[in-house]
Amino acid sequence: MTHHEMPFKLFVQLVVVYVVARIRGRDGIIRRSEDIRHEEFLRRQAEEQQQEEELVPEVQPVVQPVVWPGGPIDTSLLTRYHEHVARHVWFGEERHGPRIELKIASLGGKLAEWVPNQHPRYVEGWMTASGLRSLERTSLNKVDPNLISAFVERWHPETSSFHMSFGEMTITLDDVACLLHIPIRGDFYTPSSFTEEEAAALTAELLGVSLQCAARETRKQRGGYFSQQWLFDNYIRQCEVENYDCAARSYLLLLIGCTICTDKSFTRVDAKYLPMFRVLSTCSRFAWGAIALVELYDTLNDASIFTTKGLAGYATLLQCWIHEYFPTLGRRAESGIDCDIPGASLPRARRWRYRQGNVKLPAYRPVLDALTPDDVIWRPFQDHRAAFPFDLVSMYSGYLRGCTVVRYLPERCIRQFGYVQYIPPPPPPAPAIDVIDSDWIGYDIAVDRIVQPTRPATYAAEAATDYLPWYYMVSHPIVCCPVDGPHGAQPVPQYMAPQDDPMEADAPAPAEDDLQRERRWRGMIGSALERFVSHLNIDRDEEGFEDLFLALDVARGEHP
Repeated sequence: MTHHEMPFKLFVQLVVVYVVARIRGRDGIIRRSEDIRHEEFLRRQAEEQQQEEELVPEVQPVVQPVVWPGGPIDTSLLTRYHEHVARHVWFGEERHGPRIELKIASLGGKLAEWVPNQHPRYVEGWMTASGLRSLERTSLNKVDPNLISAFVERWHPETSSFHMSFGEMTITLDDVACLLHIPIRGDFYTPSSFTEEEAAALTAELLGVSLQCAARETRKQRGGYFSQQWLFDNYIRQCEVENYDCAARSYLLLLIGCTICTDKSFTRVDAKYLPMFRVLSTCSRFAWGAIALVELYDTLNDASIFTTKGLAGYATLLQCWIHEYFPTLGRRAESGIDCDIPGASLPRARRWRYRQGNVKLPAYRPVLDALTPDDVIWRPFQDHRAAFPFDLVSMYSGYLRGCTVVRYLPERCIRQFGYVQYIPPPPPPAPAIDVIDSDWIGYDIAVDRIVQPTRPATYAAEAATDYLPWYYMVSHPIVCCPVDGPHGAQPVPQYMAPQDDPMEADAPAPAEDDLQRERRWRGMIGSALERFVSHLNIDRDEEGFEDLFLALDVARGEHP
């Protein structure tokens, strides 16, 4: 073929393509291009192409999640890790301020000065009927801000739990009931904030003062608040004039404002809680334990963010919880009060008293990183059951409602209830308020749901074989970078990649080998020894108990 023949053949091919070209019209009929004018053919072809382009959805670029060093590999669970204090600690950054530890709102010493030896008889009756009487004497005079700050760095709002090196733990409703002896059953209450004027009018109605006096106080506090001292002074005034209902309301509001509903101001109480005491004979209907937990969870959520500098809520509740579950942490001191006597009705928090700590926050971090399941007393209140029986409502799973709405997910920490820990489902989204109340009333349905996948534990820290590999993927087992920390941090755990062909769910569990059996026995012995040591309230350096601590070290595997 010559170069002169090429253009002609190319022209013939184009003509053939043109003649046999088809176009489908909007009516669905296929027409040959020869049946219509060439211009019309091109116009329709352009229209059809435009319509096809409009029908093609726009492909959004895939945003890859950021995986922070030291943080979770799978970021689907801890979605707020980028703003969490643990991310900054890994890189050696500390909170900005005069101190790296949190400023803790602890009012135990102040409250002790206001608690009278005896109330007037009518006030005494209202105190007992409210279910809050025990809060008068549960507070520690002081708390350890370094120890509490170390635990706050492991709290995550997405799961409402502390992420330890061996799994999750949390403060449960059962812990609140045993430590404080306040009711955990009852109605939820979501308070509404008041303006200065609204708070003054409510005060004149319920606390027995003139509107002018109430307005002067709210104006001084610049909002719907009262100073703690003003509430105590009003309690004294109302008792003197024998206006006992108003005296009881003032005192009860002061009591919760210094304990379970403490805010960061250190000196004020929010007026939004006052309507709960409008009818004194019915204020016991509220789930005060749930209210305490909502307040504490909410302030822990806030304090876990790097930019936060303080912690509100009931700090005594958190520190006593640490003392009960972690006998080797902090400087624990016992008061000498036996709270486990049947019928005595003494809150377990009264077992503890404050002892000055000498460990700073940077030193606590590697200590917490090095903790093992054997360092935990998983069920510390078993000896307290005769005085305060277990209530199944504490295993409710869902949301608690109070000053806000918080997740309450005991299935994530089910070892604390004596069951084998399994991989929990993802945290559910918050439902409507009426659904939360309905789920709370029908709590037994939630209990059945979280217990069904598991069984009672053979030993205290028992977990499913796939739990820790999953946990190491979605969490951060340690806080200290391996090159940081005054005592040297623990090595980073080896994360296990997901298997292509995992074991089927109904496959039989592998038989327990000799090493696993020995570890289980050691765990059982270690748990028993830890409970014994905690009852004795002894330290490792005390004379005469060397053999006991040697046995504890052997049980933990810390002795050759």
